[in-house]
Amino acid sequence: MPQTISNVLTGVATLAVHNEHDLAEWTQDYAQAGIYSGHLVKDGLSTDRSTHVQFNPTLASVLFSQFQADIIAAAVTYHFYERTDGVNGSWAQWEFRFEEVGGLGWFELTAAPHQNQVWAANAFANYVLVGASLCGVGGHTPNGTSVFQWPIAGNLTAAVAAAPGAQAVETLFEAAEVGSGTGVRNYVLQRCRMELWENSPARECWIDDVTVRSTLYAIEPGGAAPGLVVSSPNVEIGYTDDGVMLNYTSDTADIEVEEETFPIGRVITKETAEITCNMAESSMFNMDKALAGSVLGTNVIELGGGVNKILNLTLEGVNPVGGKRTIYIPRATSTGAVGMPYKKGEKTVLPVTFQALKSQGQAAVTIVDSAV
Repeated sequence: MPQTISNVLTGVATLAVHNEHDLAEWTQDYAQAGIYSGHLVKDGLSTDRSTHVQFNPTLASVLFSQFQADIIAAAVTYHFYERTDGVNGSWAQWEFRFEEVGGLGWFELTAAPHQNQVWAANAFANYVLVGASLCGVGGHTPNGTSVFQWPIAGNLTAAVAAAPGAQAVETLFEAAEVGSGTGVRNYVLQRCRMELWENSPARECWIDDVTVRSTLYAIEPGGAAPGLVVSSPNVEIGYTDDGVMLNYTSDTADIEVEEETFPIGRVITKETAEITCNMAESSMFNMDKALAGSVLGTNVIELGGGVNKILNLTLEGVNPVGGKRTIYIPRATSTGAVGMPYKKGEKTVLPVTFQALKSQGQAAVTIVDSAV
């Protein structure tokens, strides 16, 4: 390989941590097409929030007016594949984020056509966006007014109606603006999310190929879908004292025979992967994640219960071509000693080491370079 200056990578990365109750990971267990799918899990022990597969559908620009016409004309050009575990639950809803062209307004239109239904387990089904879908909307108008309505009375067709009514997106996001009528601003689709939101009941699903206005986006890590990530409600740890380090080690054993002086083979007997850093922000959240046996209440941390929290880690930086490089560790625990000095004129730094665990049938660590 030739020497390539552009491949010399510099810069910091961002570490985000959360508990194991909302899990998003890449998996090869099931796939509608290709090798991978996005695996989303809610175990019923967390709160309502987004666990999702998302990407930026910029391969073909989609204005809200085009989306509007597609829905009203009942064009079947928006769909994705989903496999469920068969529980009667709230399955993946589809969030479309539209942003104002040349302005600050934005809204997220979320459709949920198969909430609280029993889907056949052990097979992918084609989730087709239709005008009859239950939906809601939220965001900020160009003048900064916050808007949220769930659900919108009627359905998706009512929300995108060409003649804006009380529940229409254009009315909700433009009618309140001084000197602005409805339908006078352009909004373009910037992000799609296929997400589990409600925490209960406990359930899991797998998301695969997504089609947006007849353009296929393959759900393959490192594929052509721009900005493709799987993510759960990670919380960034904030500033660090000296960056974040990923360490990988392997122990090996040589296979030797009497007839040869060199080993004839070598096998890995043990692997470890860990992320270490010194947290410069001594928040209760960070303290709880650094202390393996802690239990965090609203503003109280307790030790001594013998717990050992399972955490989910995401380390995100920039790859040599300017896209995202994301390191996923679905299951890890904090290990080692945590010393917190309280000294005059010095930062109270939280040293922490997170070590990866292996789930059956899944990778312990996944490193993905995403398309720009």
